[in-house]
Amino acid sequence: MKNLILNKTSKWIIISVLLLAGLIMSVYNLLIVNNKAVTDVAEEKEEIMSVETVKVVSQDISDNINLSGITEPLDKVMVSSKTTGKVISFNVKEGESVYAGQAIAQLEQDSILLASYNNAKMSLINTVSTTNQDISNAELAITTAEMNLINTKINAEENIKNTELAIDSAKIAFQNAEKSLDNTQSSSEQSIQNVYDNILVTMQSNLLTINTVLIVVGDIIGEEPGMTNANDDYEDVLGVKDMRSLNDTESLFLQTKINYENAKNNYDNLNTLSLNNEIDSIASDIATSLSLTKDVLESALVMLDNTITKSDFTPSDLSILKTSINTNLTNVNTAISTLQLSQQAIISSKLLDTSSSDNVVAVYESAKKNLETSEQGLVLVETQSKMQIDASEKHLKSTEANLESIKKRSKLQINLIDGQINSISAQLKNTTIIASISGVLNQVLVEVGEMAIAGKPIISIVNTESIKIELAITEFDIGRISNEQELKILLSAYPEEEFLGHIYYVGLVADQISKKFPIKIQVSNENKKIKAGMVAQVEILLEEQKDVLVIPKTAVFTEESFEKVYTIDENKCVKILSVKTEFINEETVLVKEGLAEGDTVVVNGNYDLKEGDKVNIK
Repeated sequence: MKNLILNKTSKWIIISVLLLAGLIMSVYNLLIVNNKAVTDVAEEKEEIMSVETVKVVSQDISDNINLSGITEPLDKVMVSSKTTGKVISFNVKEGESVYAGQAIAQLEQDSILLASYNNAKMSLINTVSTTNQDISNAELAITTAEMNLINTKINAEENIKNTELAIDSAKIAFQNAEKSLDNTQSSSEQSIQNVYDNILVTMQSNLLTINTVLIVVGDIIGEEPGMTNANDDYEDVLGVKDMRSLNDTESLFLQTKINYENAKNNYDNLNTLSLNNEIDSIASDIATSLSLTKDVLESALVMLDNTITKSDFTPSDLSILKTSINTNLTNVNTAISTLQLSQQAIISSKLLDTSSSDNVVAVYESAKKNLETSEQGLVLVETQSKMQIDASEKHLKSTEANLESIKKRSKLQINLIDGQINSISAQLKNTTIIASISGVLNQVLVEVGEMAIAGKPIISIVNTESIKIELAITEFDIGRISNEQELKILLSAYPEEEFLGHIYYVGLVADQISKKFPIKIQVSNENKKIKAGMVAQVEILLEEQKDVLVIPKTAVFTEESFEKVYTIDENKCVKILSVKTEFINEETVLVKEGLAEGDTVVVNGNYDLKEGDKVNIK
């Protein structure tokens, strides 16, 4: 029973659900029919929007900046006087051309200043002349000192050589005496022959000593043995106070020369067959010649003691000559002693055999002493020669130092006077007014006869061969221009003509008030057509592009950060395209992507358009 009740109940529930579902479907179908009817009515009532369009075409575009400014001279200077003075003349009139460095006006020059300038110039001339003469004299003194040093060295070498020859002779004499001592037991004849051999050597040395003295004295007094034209080294510079001493020396010199030549000829004629008495006679002649030679040297010393030194024959020169005479006098005394010893040896050799040994010893001792004397004489000559050379070198250094001192002093004096001249010249130069630039004398501010004040302008010069125009440019455009960029200039005075110029200055700092950057433009004006003060229209060409797609800026709108345009197809339906553009100016943009030539874009009425909308093109 219970199950039956349940089955009936379920049945009624199912029937109720089915009836409700049918009712819902009927209502739904009715709503759909009604909605379609409403939609059809709305479509019939919707209006088609009208829009303005343009065709996308390719064209050439340029980006320019147009500015205006006033023409000015490129260079304009106010020339001032550097000194105060009365204007006495103008070399150029107003409106005439001038060139940089040209004298255009003259101020009166101070007479005292002119006199000082002339005096300084004359002083410079005199100083240069005097210093040149002083330098020339100092250079001559150096040359003389150099020659003295050379002669001193030559004389020293000759004296040392002669002394060394005397030592050689003394050594030979000593060696012979030593041999004689060793051979005291030899025969008397051999002993005599030995001493005669010795005296022959001694006589040869004596003749050499006499000849050396004749050369030295001959050089001093202007004579030379065996020569008709003497090499007068000193005759022209000797100043003898007592002419008698010179005459005595010359007389003794001639006598000695004759005696020497006779003795020399006789000695040269000796041979192995010559007799001992002939040798004795020649030895006696040589002894006489040595005595005369000694007299000549002593007379020469007296003459030199009476000699006056001069600028070209200094005390140092005189001292050298005296030293040479004394050295030769020592050599002559040594030669006399040597000859006397040789002569004594001959006499001794002729004594009895019993006394021969003593004589040989005496000769040996004398020869030994003579050798020692000669060697001591060499030391003395070398010492004296070194002292003379040192003195000559010191004198040469002194003359060289004197030349450098004169040059330095002269340079200081000349520089001082040059400084005075330059200072005065600068003051005089300031009285001439010089054009600092080339151009046209625009205005004279001081008349002839009026006073020009230092630092105050007296004339103005303008250079209109080039014109400048100063402009101000915005922050947006300053990065789009550069130095030397060319541009066009238009002037109202020449409406049919274009002038070319270039930017030569771009400012780095903007004006605090206008926030614009200054730029300067230069325009060539060689024909002088452009006048200063004209209003100029300047066109700066920034960029030029050919065959590019350009559309009005109003055709572009932004949606979700993308640039888009409405295009109209052949059915006059709207199509939305994404594009990329680039700014040209405030009205147009350059299309870089998204459109093709011939496309139609909406430029006006593009509000609330949707993809697929139909439009009416005005």
